[in-house]
Amino acid sequence: MTWYKQITVEVPILLLFFSITFAGSIMANLLIYRTCYVVLGYNQAQCALLGNVDNNITEHLEKLVQPEANIIGTIKSTSESVFSIIITMSLGPWSDRFGRKPIMVLSLLGTLLGLILISIMSYIEYISPWYFLIAGIPSGLMGGFPTFLTVILSYLTDITTEENRGMRMAIFEAFLAIGVFVGNISGPYVFYATNYASVFLIAAGTVGLSLLYTMLYIPESVQNVETEGKLKGVFQCRDFTEMIRIPFKRRVKYKRAIILLITGLSMIYIFVMNGDGAVLILFLRGKLHWTLKQYTLYNSASNVAWILGTVIGTYFFEKLLKVTASVIILMGLLSVLNGALLLGWATTDYHVYAAAAVRCLGGVISPMMRSLLSSLVQPDEIGKIFSMIMICEFIISLGASPLYTVIYNSTINEDPGIFNFFTAGLYVVNIVIIMIVMSIEYLQPSIYNKVLDDEETEIQNEIDSTIN
Repeated sequence: MTWYKQITVEVPILLLFFSITFAGSIMANLLIYRTCYVVLGYNQAQCALLGNVDNNITEHLEKLVQPEANIIGTIKSTSESVFSIIITMSLGPWSDRFGRKPIMVLSLLGTLLGLILISIMSYIEYISPWYFLIAGIPSGLMGGFPTFLTVILSYLTDITTEENRGMRMAIFEAFLAIGVFVGNISGPYVFYATNYASVFLIAAGTVGLSLLYTMLYIPESVQNVETEGKLKGVFQCRDFTEMIRIPFKRRVKYKRAIILLITGLSMIYIFVMNGDGAVLILFLRGKLHWTLKQYTLYNSASNVAWILGTVIGTYFFEKLLKVTASVIILMGLLSVLNGALLLGWATTDYHVYAAAAVRCLGGVISPMMRSLLSSLVQPDEIGKIFSMIMICEFIISLGASPLYTVIYNSTINEDPGIFNFFTAGLYVVNIVIIMIVMSIEYLQPSIYNKVLDDEETEIQNEIDSTIN
């Protein structure tokens, strides 16, 4: 089959990430702008220059406004994540029985309503940025991004085989990055040509397209979908306990150990990505005095490098060299480690762009982790294991933005880039974890031959124990 005919959920994920990043940097700018003149009471004309003009006035004002804006942004992201985590705990296992598609539709609808609300609030000139928290309620109550991503990953696992899953996950990651790239590069230009409300309405329209595409063109991937008890099955203690049990379930050939190690690695990786993302724009504005346009151009270049590194890296290592997923993950971790160190030492724009180039292989980490995990569990455990990992990632990421914000605010006057060395330290921990996984693989070379029937093995062990 021609490759483009296999494209399914990549389209809605591209549109969703375009929408998120298209509005994302503008949202950060709006938050600082509104905090400056509505909350702190500074001159509105001077506040409008923040992120757009670099001079002594804006440099001083930025340091006064950023800490307060950081607090509002942190509370907003944390509250949204808490709601999403609770919903994901229920809807992930639910999708194993009743289908993936209804959850995709519900999550996109919540995101759409949230963007409509924020566009209305951005139009009202003197509304406090604290009211932005209300816009996160629809997305949080309907699962939001965590639930959507959990179900999308489960969907991809449903429709792929172990042979093509790694490459398909990498293509998915590339589509995601393309959405980020186009959103980043176009957002500021649209904003400068229009206004805040227009940006958020365009983002809402894009999510609307993603929703329509999902409803019309995405087929259900779960075989033998249950039709009775859908509402009753939303909140069931059995699903919660089963979801928690899955990672700790006894398995042959140290599979359980690898599942737990990769889960830990994934949690640390997401913690770093969330924390680093929360303060990167502040670091570049504070240390190198970048404007929003400079940051957007850098982000776009970084995303291009990320896309190329993901696709080419996966093809080179997996298809040509045929190395294991764990080795590819190690290569990705070494790449992002060097990128973090270089960014921490950056004193010029060139250093920042060099760091983006060095970390280009980081895009292989997530798809390879997902591919590796899916090869260790049963098909009917996919939704549960991805839900459990997503929940763990989002629970630990709740502390990422606050911790990175504290580190950044504490070092803003000495060196705003110190947080990058904290990031590098966490990447070293992940490198140790993946090397332990590689050691287990060396001792158990047949571990990935096929997902052996672990359940049958357990039953046979119990029978043998009973006979003896």
